[in-house]
Amino acid sequence: MIEAGVLRAEWTKFSSIRATMVLSLAIVVVSGLFGWLFGNASAGDYATATAQERLDFQPLDMGMRGLFVVQLLVSALGVLVATSEYGSGTMRASVAAVGRRGHLMAAKAGMTVLTALPVSVAGVWLMYTAGQTVLAANGAPYVMPGEPGALVLLLLGPVVFTLLALFGLALGFLLRGTASAVNVSTAFLLIPVLASSAPGGLREFMHTYWPNTAAFQAVSGTSELPPVVAFGVLLGFVAVLLVAAFVQFKNRDA
Repeated sequence: MIEAGVLRAEWTKFSSIRATMVLSLAIVVVSGLFGWLFGNASAGDYATATAQERLDFQPLDMGMRGLFVVQLLVSALGVLVATSEYGSGTMRASVAAVGRRGHLMAAKAGMTVLTALPVSVAGVWLMYTAGQTVLAANGAPYVMPGEPGALVLLLLGPVVFTLLALFGLALGFLLRGTASAVNVSTAFLLIPVLASSAPGGLREFMHTYWPNTAAFQAVSGTSELPPVVAFGVLLGFVAVLLVAAFVQFKNRDA
């Protein structure tokens, strides 16, 4: 259960830390920039494509490739919600003030969701708008927001990002250091990039079941799993990690 007073205190901490506010703004700005860059590059590719390549052209996927980079920033935002107090040495005081560690962690999780969700909505929507606008302006195929694929992306993409922010929060509590938690989250989220060079069975596993990849494939409609299962992989992974983080936070010195 999240107490309103504790949640307000968490917002005060969050908004007073320059790094978290700058990172929140950077997520939105970088999303728009990547939407424009990938949209412009894809429009150029379409202009010189063969007839078959034009038939295979996927405008929504082309304009949203920046999601795989922005996810690193969203995860880092969740990390900072936890590790900023470890870095400043105020975690012990926060535990003493709240009294119950479960309430404090719940408040930080709530703060993560309340911050990451609107930032993710702004980022995903801006990336989509920039990418599809550039494609349309250059005469390439584009996807309107009311079309099924775009609608799923715009509604569920921010949910995936919010779960990745909670993933970062859990790592922050587990590792208690910003640099180490960000490094681990970055490596974990980028491991699927190496899937093409992995042995067959491992490559198939990473391509299908790796948590962030499974969720993004469900959003884009390219998953080999049912969408509910694909989202469940990420949701279950984040839930297990949060439980592990709570157990450690409860049993270790702040």
